[in-house]
Amino acid sequence: MNKLGFYIENTTVPFLRDALRQVKPPTILIHAGDRTLLHDIRRELSPASFVIGRLFVDLQQQTAWLDSDDPEGHARAFAERILEYDFRLATEREGDRLLIDAWMGLNEALRGPASFPNFQVDDEFRRRAEALDRFQVAFRERLLSEGLEAVAFNFAAGNFIEASHYLDWFPRTLESYIYLGFHEYGWPTLIPREGTKTAALFYRRCMEGIRQRYGDRHRVIITELGLARMYKYPHDPAGDVGWLYPGETISEEQYWESLKWYNDEICRDDYVLGCCLFEVGHTGKWETFRHLGVDNQGRPITLMSRIAKLREVPAPTPVTPPVTPPEEDDLAGLRKRIARLKVKLTSAVQYTAELPAQVTQLQQMLDDLTGKATQAANLSSQVDDLLARVNQLQAQVEQMESGDGREDLPALRERLAELKAQLISLQPEAQQASTLTTQVAQARSTLDTLSDDVEEAGALHQRLSDLLAEVEGLEAEVGPLPGEVTRPPLQDVRDTLPQHPTKRYPTRSLDEIRRIVVHHTVTRPDITPERLAQALVNRDKPGIKYHFLITGDGTIYWTQPLETAVEQTLVSAVNADGVAVALAGNFTAAVPSEAQLESAARLIAWLLSELRLGVEMVFGRSELDPRVSSPGAQWLQGARYKEALLSRVRALMGV
Repeated sequence: MNKLGFYIENTTVPFLRDALRQVKPPTILIHAGDRTLLHDIRRELSPASFVIGRLFVDLQQQTAWLDSDDPEGHARAFAERILEYDFRLATEREGDRLLIDAWMGLNEALRGPASFPNFQVDDEFRRRAEALDRFQVAFRERLLSEGLEAVAFNFAAGNFIEASHYLDWFPRTLESYIYLGFHEYGWPTLIPREGTKTAALFYRRCMEGIRQRYGDRHRVIITELGLARMYKYPHDPAGDVGWLYPGETISEEQYWESLKWYNDEICRDDYVLGCCLFEVGHTGKWETFRHLGVDNQGRPITLMSRIAKLREVPAPTPVTPPVTPPEEDDLAGLRKRIARLKVKLTSAVQYTAELPAQVTQLQQMLDDLTGKATQAANLSSQVDDLLARVNQLQAQVEQMESGDGREDLPALRERLAELKAQLISLQPEAQQASTLTTQVAQARSTLDTLSDDVEEAGALHQRLSDLLAEVEGLEAEVGPLPGEVTRPPLQDVRDTLPQHPTKRYPTRSLDEIRRIVVHHTVTRPDITPERLAQALVNRDKPGIKYHFLITGDGTIYWTQPLETAVEQTLVSAVNADGVAVALAGNFTAAVPSEAQLESAARLIAWLLSELRLGVEMVFGRSELDPRVSSPGAQWLQGARYKEALLSRVRALMGV
């Protein structure tokens, strides 16, 4: 198994395309600028690679952004620069894949607590760390609005080496991001040995603590990896040089030993997508880090062939500790278990209550089918009789002569031939229809068995209802925990709304949900979810396009499972990771009622708590899909009811 990928700064270096085709690197970091190569990577060179784009920004500019009064504004402007770069290369696709899967933000922008032995966590560091945390969140939010992803951190090797360094200083980023970038270098080897200074696998001890708090949310990319002499000798006049530095050259065999060991290690961590070898597409400045061409003695560098062979090696057994949920006291754990049990019991009670009516409906349908099946049983013999009659007519016509005064004989013969062909084509379908009687009988037998269980289901329904009442009593007795966001009252109609007979929306996991999207229905405030669902089914859609509907009186309807990726916008990425909350009404001029706003705030606070999202991940549809005005002009202008809504959400969440 291979997780050794490429860092590409120069896309014209000889043998690069051959290396891409041979290795098919799992991860590629590329300085954006070669649209042709990116298309070729997606088409045939390495289609499955996770590609990270980077636009270079010098350290002075990065520091100025963090020292400004508006790091979020600079983050959005930088994201905008990426979006508009090279005729919107960032949004370009080859087939169904983006050319670039995710974009780096800042690079090695902040010295960390482990940078130097006497490093002080002073006011300047605190201010810049908070600014970077805010910058990264705003940067990703702007990219996400266009369906793009971002990679956080990318600190210099050895700067941030403990989980607390990330948990203490960058909580917003960890809540928001999926992809985390790390730089790891060493000299003269990556392997921890006497006489070696290495940052290899620092990511692992950081991620152990991060995963303890956030679970299996994050994916890691080592966005820079290699042998860098400066990591051991930071003040040496040679500067930042690599394994082919003439003053202290590392042999290819020794370098390969490091890479082979490192690949074996990161293959044990399934949350690591891969690493990016600095540099496979090298520029002159970084020539001593090169991986292609020849070494200092003019001998071919054979690293690519060695890496390619790793794909044939089975993946090692993971040795990292399993992800454990965050620690919680007994009362909190009990409260969550009660809530989960209540959800399951509520669903079971609803199912057993609906079962008798569903069985009765099936019986009526089978009764209707029985008569039609009887008719279909005779269809095959009727077609055979008609075919025999046509054959007789054809024989009679053939005995007639045109001289008998029948000038229409050619047309008659042609018509009989057409009838015969049609009847022959009907024979297979008629024979298949004749089996309908047997199929209906089998279905009725199955239904009879099910009908026998209906009475037992009634008794089960009563027992489940009693259990649900006990659980609700226990929930009331335990009470909410301090600061806990409880689930608001919901009318669960997910299984009862009209649906298209064959079409369904795609599904997703709860881990893929990244935001809450607020809509308005542009209808009366008392519109029912049934009417909305039926209207969409009539338009040949799978069903209602909202997960929740809140009517003017504050009633909350749960209309689609959270795992359903409804077609709520014209942006596929938003549909894939957004929860649609619709407010019934038209808020172009008016605003939601007090009851509606209160219910929306309680619902959104609960969803954010359950999905572990921040308040900043609540958007109006128009913020993500500018072609529409939903949830109305009053969302961001005029009454600006977004502010009123989110203020209530923050209060409920204790933010």
